[in-house]
Amino acid sequence: MRYKELDKRFNVVNSNKITKKARIEQTVLNSLTPISKKEICNILPDVSPTTVEAVLGTMIKEGKIQIIGRGKNTKYIRYIDE
Repeated sequence: MRYKELDKRFNVVNSNKITKKARIEQTVLNSLTPISKKEICNILPDVSPTTVEAVLGTMIKEGKIQIIGRGKNTKYIRYIDE
């Protein structure tokens, strides 16, 4: 199980065939724990923080993710419908 998750993450990070937007979305949606913008930028160093912010904003509006925390402690996680 862990190897499958790790392989999936490496495919997202190392794939140049998919768009930056799709790579950001997959990074957030595949994260098992809440993830910060800084962590996303560290995972995807070729993507600008502005692009990460824009994609996160779109994902929030579309109801794909939810925000946890505020300010520097803000993290994002897949929206879980309870």
